[in-house]
Amino acid sequence: MGKSVHILDVYRKSLLLMEPRPKMLHKRGYWVPDYLIPTATELNEAGVRLKSRKDNSLTNISFLGKDLKIPPMIVDEETERLFLNIMAFERSHVGAGNEVTAYIFFMDSIIKSAEDVELLKKRGIIYNVTGSSQDVAKLFCSLSKGITFDSETELNNVGYEISRWLKIPLKKKWNKCYSDLMNTYFKSPWAIVSVIAATLALTLSMIQTVYTVLSYVKREQ
Repeated sequence: MGKSVHILDVYRKSLLLMEPRPKMLHKRGYWVPDYLIPTATELNEAGVRLKSRKDNSLTNISFLGKDLKIPPMIVDEETERLFLNIMAFERSHVGAGNEVTAYIFFMDSIIKSAEDVELLKKRGIIYNVTGSSQDVAKLFCSLSKGITFDSETELNNVGYEISRWLKIPLKKKWNKCYSDLMNTYFKSPWAIVSVIAATLALTLSMIQTVYTVLSYVKREQ
């Protein structure tokens, strides 16, 4: 885990489960982009698949294809106090890194309402053991006050990739239509059966209509 200089650093590194990664963003051509990360609800509507990672490292957030994988987080009565202290530690200790601050910034970007929290709960990303979903949304809003975005974090890569993916017009439009279709008509096996049955009934009705018209034309001849 490396040398820790403070009890908060020990707890912080237990959340990260790794040493801070080398900052290589500028060498790889990543600059500070002019973008806003959409909310969880907006991402879901655009076709992004929100998934929970198996590990608990807060820094292990990734976006590949259209899968946004986020480690699970338990929100309890101690969450606000612990994160405020850890972010204060990151600000006051040069070289400690700012991974936790970047995580809070990212989560605040995708959580703006109780609806966002409910969606993340369904995906196994948020486990709320205290308060309401609206309380969780307010918590992240409160935690993010006064913090600034650091372009030299791995989460900047994630935000950049999400933004670039969403800017492809045809893909965005198709994925939103597909997502709406799946959410409206294919939420359950019975819904799928109903759609198939309706399609079959419509097909049979069209066949019967064509047969009737052809029979009438044949009699007239």
